[in-house]
Amino acid sequence: MPIEWDVLVTEMAMLGTIIYSAIFVENWVAKRKMHLKEKEDARRTIEFVANDLKKKIRFIDDSVQYKDFKPFFTDMWDAIILGGKQTVLPFELFENLQHTYSWMKYYNNELEQREKDDGEAVVMEILGEVKGSIGQSLKLLKEAKL
Repeated sequence: MPIEWDVLVTEMAMLGTIIYSAIFVENWVAKRKMHLKEKEDARRTIEFVANDLKKKIRFIDDSVQYKDFKPFFTDMWDAIILGGKQTVLPFELFENLQHTYSWMKYYNNELEQREKDDGEAVVMEILGEVKGSIGQSLKLLKEAKL
C-alpha cells in the first residue's frame, strides 16, 4: 500500500490551519475579555472618584458656611493609587486628579500649621482653590464617562 503524499500533505496542512486558527481565536477572545475588564475597571474608578469629589464639594460648602474647618480625607484616592487602579485612567485625567488631591493635602497641611482663629483668610483662599480644582476634575470625569 503506497503512501499518498498529496493527500497526507493536504490533511496535515488542514490540521495545521485548524490548530493555528483555534489558538488565534482563543488568544483574541482572551485579549477581548481583558480589554472589557479594563474598560469596566476604568468606568468604576471614574464613578468612584466622581462620587468622592462630589462629597468633597459638599464638605467644602459646609466648612465655609459654618466656618468649621476640618481636614479632608484623601483615603479614597490613596486606595486607588495603592491598588494600582490609576493605570486604567487616561494620563491627562490621572494628572488632573493627582493635582486636585494634592491641593487637598496642601489644605490639610495649612490647617495643621495654623493656630486657632489665625489665618482664616488663608484657609478660605485655599478652600476656594480646592473647590475650583475639584470642579475642573469633575468636568474631566464627566467627559471621560462618555
